Amino acid sequence: MAAYEINYLTGDTDTINADGVEYDPDARDYTFVGDSGRGVVALVPVANVRSVVRLPDEDAG
Repeated sequence: MAAYEINYLTGDTDTINADGVEYDPDARDYTFVGDSGRGVVALVPVANVRSVVRLPDEDAG
């Protein structure tokens, strides 16, 4: 599982552990998936996101 750092426009950050991330243009959010794409780990609306960065594998929990 990979670790993704979310940087928000407010200056806050979060780290999400997931197998992957996809942008959903209809919902206007980033969908973080686990279990080989079968389960949703987190939904992050794009309106408040500055960046999404995949961290090096050694940072994944």
